[in-house]
Amino acid sequence: MSSTSSKVLTGCAFGCLALMIVVGVVGWMGYRWTQDAVATVETAAEAERELEERFGRVRKFRPPLDHGLSEERLEVFLSVRELLSVPRRELAEAVAGIAPTEGDGKPAGGLRTAGAGMRIAPRTLELGRARNQALLDNGMGLGEYTWYYWLSYYAWLGHPPAESELHDALAERAASGGTMQMSFGGDLEPERMTWRLRRDLLAMLTNHVEDLAGDPERTDWREEVEAEIREVDADPDRVPWQDGVPQAIADRLEPYRDRLESTYSPATNIFELLVLQ
Repeated sequence: MSSTSSKVLTGCAFGCLALMIVVGVVGWMGYRWTQDAVATVETAAEAERELEERFGRVRKFRPPLDHGLSEERLEVFLSVRELLSVPRRELAEAVAGIAPTEGDGKPAGGLRTAGAGMRIAPRTLELGRARNQALLDNGMGLGEYTWYYWLSYYAWLGHPPAESELHDALAERAASGGTMQMSFGGDLEPERMTWRLRRDLLAMLTNHVEDLAGDPERTDWREEVEAEIREVDADPDRVPWQDGVPQAIADRLEPYRDRLESTYSPATNIFELLVLQ
């Protein structure tokens, strides 16, 4: 098993008694699951390496000069998001199974919860694989994808970067005395995910300022971006434009509101920008 496969799979370890019973009964199925998961993560990681070779590392992305936004590239981003509707829905369904209660308010059974837990890891890997392949097919790098994800869902629509229905459900279970535990590694921790996003966005905004420096007609915009960078630098808990995007960006995003809102999921958000390498 590769180091990438091991890192991702161990980051999705589950520790509830019901799950241990299920694994004991269907050990052969667990073996097959692991083999399939390894194949999926290796395919996703290979596509990720190709993305980096073609488009560079995430933080190397240089936003468009016109207020960091290109309607043409936003259309490409939305095409990718729409292609991911099925794996996104399937992962959201698995996450919903972790909720402490059923839809009718009754306590969720242990086997139901264990089954949902077993589905989260492979569906997370499938979402990553599908995302990377869709990006390759549509000629978009992971850095540009991250930029438009942040600009649309976080900065404009106002969703918190670390929004995670899974972590909310686990916290609710813990508060009510539940015994189910789920451990995560690296960027699947909300705080770590926010830190990485902040770091990458600051690098992209710095690239943007460098490009704007040679355009005297965009001095006002460059100064606005520089002011935002200073604010983020002064507050380690802040991400760029967390209080809302400038009006010029908001006006250009408004025609896309319905499509952007329909392609965002608070259940899968924490997994969307996962880097497998």
